[in-house]
Amino acid sequence: MTTKTKRIYFFTVIGILSIGAAAVLYQYNKGPLNIKNESGIPVEAAILYHAFLKDSLQAGHTYSNKIVESTGLVAQVSKNQQNQTVILLMTNETGAFINCTMEGETDLVKEDEKVIIKGICSGIGLGDSDLGITGDVYLSRCYLSK
Repeated sequence: MTTKTKRIYFFTVIGILSIGAAAVLYQYNKGPLNIKNESGIPVEAAILYHAFLKDSLQAGHTYSNKIVESTGLVAQVSKNQQNQTVILLMTNETGAFINCTMEGETDLVKEDEKVIIKGICSGIGLGDSDLGITGDVYLSRCYLSK
C-alpha cells in the first residue's frame, strides 16, 4: 500500500468520524421538545381510542411518540400521586378514556366541557379483562390548545 493510499484511507475515516460526532452532538444539545409551540396530529378522542382498539400496531405507528391534539369532552379532572393534573377525555367506549397528564394551566377546565389537549401519545394501556377494566390511551406532557 502506498503512502498516498494510506493518506486517503486516513482522511476518509477521520471525515466519517467527524460527521458522526457532529450528528451525536447536535442530537444531544437539541434539548427537549417544546410541545406547547409545536403542531400536533389533530384527532377526536373517540377516533383516537378506536384506532388503538381496532389495530394497535397501526395506531402505534401513526400516533405513538408523536404530538397529538385530541378534542373531546372532559369526563373527569383529578390529581395523580405526583400532584399533576390528569384530565380524562370521553370516548365512545364505556369506561375507556384518553388519559392526559397535564403540564400547563388547567384551573378553568370543568367536567362536560369540550377541550383540545395537545400532548405526546404513548399508546394504549393493557387494562384487565378479568376485572372488566379497559385500557386508556395515554397522553403525557399535555397543554390545553387554543
